[in-house]
Amino acid sequence: MKISIIVAAYNVENYIEKCLKSVTEQTYKQLEIIVVNDGSTDYTLEVIQNISKTDKRIVIVNKSNGGLSSARNAGLDRATGDYIGFVDGDDNIAADMYEGLLEEMQKHKCEIAMCGVLKVYNDYTEHDSLIDHSVVLNKVEALDALIEEKYIKHYAVNKLYKSTLFQGVRYPEGRLYEDIFTTYKLFAQANRIVYSNKIGYYYIQREGSILRSKYNVRKLDCILAFSEFKAYIDTDFPELSQKILWRINLSKMNSLLDMLKSESLYENCEFIELGSSLTKEIRKNSFFFMKGSGVPTTFRILAPFSYGGYPFMRMLFKTTIVKNFVQQRSLKLL
Repeated sequence: MKISIIVAAYNVENYIEKCLKSVTEQTYKQLEIIVVNDGSTDYTLEVIQNISKTDKRIVIVNKSNGGLSSARNAGLDRATGDYIGFVDGDDNIAADMYEGLLEEMQKHKCEIAMCGVLKVYNDYTEHDSLIDHSVVLNKVEALDALIEEKYIKHYAVNKLYKSTLFQGVRYPEGRLYEDIFTTYKLFAQANRIVYSNKIGYYYIQREGSILRSKYNVRKLDCILAFSEFKAYIDTDFPELSQKILWRINLSKMNSLLDMLKSESLYENCEFIELGSSLTKEIRKNSFFFMKGSGVPTTFRILAPFSYGGYPFMRMLFKTTIVKNFVQQRSLKLL
């Protein structure tokens, strides 16, 4: 059985060699390694070409820049494996990641298997899971866990999929949070899904990535993604409708918080109209934020201030005490 591993690469000349080394040295050898160079303007392509000379399993797809979704879709269109996996070109994986995932799939007769993720920052690491054991789920249980995101995340990259799940499913081009737009569709087509808490994927947290830079209106795609997720849930899994509504509310508050953080940290950064609109949404759902189950403490504290309007909240975030607090945690900006 062949696994097609799709590696999306854009301007990662300092990372791609380590990434591909971790892929080519997998203990499972029946691999098709599709490396999609998404219009890199640095030496990424040259590095890929040099590595491909030593491993015939590497297939290079060279295309104009279209973003991560476009790169993954190009890889999917080229893939011929029985199973599909994704690795981003600036990350790396454990040597036995795919062998372990395939064993889990076969053992539990599942269509999707996933492993634990370790987020790697400059000076520390963070295990991205809240459970210490493995679990097998049916599709409703898996969707429920995906909404909660306590241990099952939307990431495309820490999973192995039966290739048939991608029939009619592609990543949304031109959008951020492409995994949130897509992962639930794959889960909904699977009968059984297995999660292994063993760490297999190393997610490198780069300072220059768009999700960790100052707020950009494109980040509102997160709210849109969860809204589309909810529309799907309302139709096919109505028992989960209230829970996905909870997730949408949290996404709105998180976007508002990121706007306020960015305005306090960066010059010439204003979101008055957009921030005012989101503040009204928060105020309309203030009871949820102050009394709802599972709402982060920061959101509970922030919700009452929405009654003062966005200008008041901006002023609050630019006070010395709050600004210093935000600056100390600026690396957490999404």
